[in-house]
Amino acid sequence: MKVTIVGGGLTGLTVAYYLGHAKPDWQIQLYEQAPRFGGKIQTQRVDDFVVELGPDSYLSRKTEMTDLVTDLGLAETLVSNETGQAYVYDRGSMHPIPGGSIMGIPTEMMPFVKATLISWVGKLRAGLDYFKSPYSLDENGDVSIGHFFRYHLGQEMMDKLIEPLLAGIYGGDIYKISLLSTFPHFIQVEQKYGNMVKGMINAKMSHQKAGVSKGAQGAANVGDVPRAGKDTMTDAQFANKQAAQSISTQTSGAMKAAKGTASQSGMFRQLMGGLESVINAIVEQMPSNVTLTTEALVSNISYKDFVYRFDVNGQQVTTDMLVLSTPPATYKAWFTDDAGFDGVRNMEQSSCAIAIMAFDKSTFDGELKGSGLLITRKTDTPLTACTILNQKWPQTTPDDKIVLRVFIGKPGNDVVERYSDDELSEVALNEIQRIMNFEANPEWIKINRLIHCMPQYNVGHRAAITAVRDHVKEHYPNLYLIGTPFDGIGIPDGVKQAKELVQRL
Repeated sequence: MKVTIVGGGLTGLTVAYYLGHAKPDWQIQLYEQAPRFGGKIQTQRVDDFVVELGPDSYLSRKTEMTDLVTDLGLAETLVSNETGQAYVYDRGSMHPIPGGSIMGIPTEMMPFVKATLISWVGKLRAGLDYFKSPYSLDENGDVSIGHFFRYHLGQEMMDKLIEPLLAGIYGGDIYKISLLSTFPHFIQVEQKYGNMVKGMINAKMSHQKAGVSKGAQGAANVGDVPRAGKDTMTDAQFANKQAAQSISTQTSGAMKAAKGTASQSGMFRQLMGGLESVINAIVEQMPSNVTLTTEALVSNISYKDFVYRFDVNGQQVTTDMLVLSTPPATYKAWFTDDAGFDGVRNMEQSSCAIAIMAFDKSTFDGELKGSGLLITRKTDTPLTACTILNQKWPQTTPDDKIVLRVFIGKPGNDVVERYSDDELSEVALNEIQRIMNFEANPEWIKINRLIHCMPQYNVGHRAAITAVRDHVKEHYPNLYLIGTPFDGIGIPDGVKQAKELVQRL
């Protein structure tokens, strides 16, 4: 069997790695258009800093990534984030995110009453959700995140808490993003209990009855209900697994306590050498029946007589099986005469930029609060968030330095696409100085611009993707479509898709 994988990000590499081991007699070829593997995952060393220019961690409850790290022999390098208070900046004022909330939804009375972020009118409106009935979903059982939570909790809660928390994950318009494709458990909880406040209170009570420790819950738990994506562990299941792993670790002595180690209670995971160490390990440990090729442009894909034909840098190649693990935009050049792929090729994609800046701690004149801050969309700035890396991921930063990771890019704002790197650096620095009220200048700034790279799971996404896959199943034998356009944009989501595909094959 001759297999071709197009796309050398983490998902494509994971398919090649596990399939190569499972089928040692198959001939597997992977093509990547870029000069490097890893896709958005990109780690750089700057002096003694570990700098993530793309994603900086993954959600630990989605265990597929941790399983891959373990299979690669890197488990001892796993680290957990330091937990701390997060803030919301809204039009000139900084406010702590209210305690006792689950993804912004109040589940405890007193922390919500005392919260300075929401006005009394806004608090009363949110509390009235206790008497509301479930939202009327569309024919596919879908609704946008924005319309769903505005109906339940009101406009002020949407603007000041829900939108900064949820929209930032997908980098898009919260009034277009599908709740069914991103956080389906909210629909499940609402349908079961009648409304969100009542549902989340009950979920939290179930969570506490299960005996899950506060540390294991993480900074933003959602009770004993699955998080975004399919088949994710519940908090109780995750806590039990963590406890078992902790006992095993203590017995074997395999892991030692250090700053930022995985024995701590944060809900995110990283590696001491950065996320790209996983990419390097996969490439180095790839089975011998797998061939990896970079700077390979794949075009003119066609299917005839049970064989796929396509060009690689102008040279025609054939294969028995084809796995596509690429962004939606690549489909605009493939299957152009087949409307059955429109559901993926027409996906909207958002843009953002990340500015990482390092300061000398002795000269920094600002106040560093908690792990970072989110910025409301109605604040007059192109910035959306800032993480204080030396406090959230201390292992990435020398003790005498401060590192801020600033996110740029809102829906309808084109500075990320229009400005140069120098201009983006200047905007990021000036704006974060104003917001965090400091004047210190950084020792260095790194900019990573991510143009049209984040697929938007807009309302109707699940139905559209199902239609594409049904079309492929009927007309294209041995063609498999996986990756960020389909079943989740997070790092573990890609690994999960890859492993499920290999299991089917």
